[in-house]
Order: sequence, then structure tokens, then C-alpha cells
Amino acid sequence: MAIEDWDWRLPVEPQDYPWDCAAASTAWAMSACGHPTTEQQVIAGMGRHRITPTWGLMDASGAGIVSYLAEVGITAMNDADASFQEVMDAAGHQPMVIGGREWNHWVGVRMGSAAAGRADLGLLALANTADGYMGIGQWMNSDNFARLGPFSAVWFTAW
Repeated sequence: MAIEDWDWRLPVEPQDYPWDCAAASTAWAMSACGHPTTEQQVIAGMGRHRITPTWGLMDASGAGIVSYLAEVGITAMNDADASFQEVMDAAGHQPMVIGGREWNHWVGVRMGSAAAGRADLGLLALANTADGYMGIGQWMNSDNFARLGPFSAVWFTAW
């Protein structure tokens, strides 16, 4: 996939509830690749076996997001222990969401500075549905990634 194959600039909507960052971020990523979807639709589609008001996303690996996406016709893969470099290398080439276990939060990933031709910056541009949560706005560097991880990543492979 390429940067031109999806709308990485799509504005992000703040999440509706404190527990549904994975649903809000997944809705952003789906909409960014031409599948207009709301946060509420993702919550309903994922069902209580994958996301709840008490626990949020039930599987920190992202496997539940992948299975939900398959049900709606989007192929995706997950990595339960993604490194910053792996996310940086993939960022911008397709929609993706990442979740940090210490952060207890999921966000969309718009672009990595490598894909933008500025690998020297070492930044990930985010679609963060809770802007400012634990000091992270719409950008993340490797120090933030290390502090808030380990991270899982889900990237879309066909839509």
C-alpha cells in the first residue's frame, strides 16, 4: 500500500467514553481507508466479548480488532509486541492503530517521519482520540513509545 491509497489526513474525533479508545481509533482508521464508520458502530460490531465499558479492549494484542475487521471485509494483521522501528517502518503506508500497555490507550497512526522523508525526526504522527492523555498529543517519539509500552500494532493489509 502507499500513502496515496488512504486518507491519513482525516481529522480525528475525540472518543465518546474513557474506555473506548480502541473503538474510536479503529473507526478513524476504517474511515480513513474509505469505510465510513462511527465509534458506536465499532463498539456494537466488536461486541461485549471484545470490548466492554469496564475493561475497554479485552485483548491487548489487537487480535480482537483484527477479527472484527475481518467480519466487515477488511484484512488486517496484528503484532502483540511491536517495536518502535517496526511501527515507524509501516506508518503511513496503510491505516494502523497501536496500543500501549502502560499507556492503556489505543491511537491511530497517520504517518511516520520516515515515510514523510524525514527519518531524522524519529516521530510518529498520531490520530489520538484523547489528545494530551498522559502527555501525548498528536505526536510520539521513541522515548514516549518505550515509556508507554510495550505496544501492540494492528495494520490494515487490504480494504
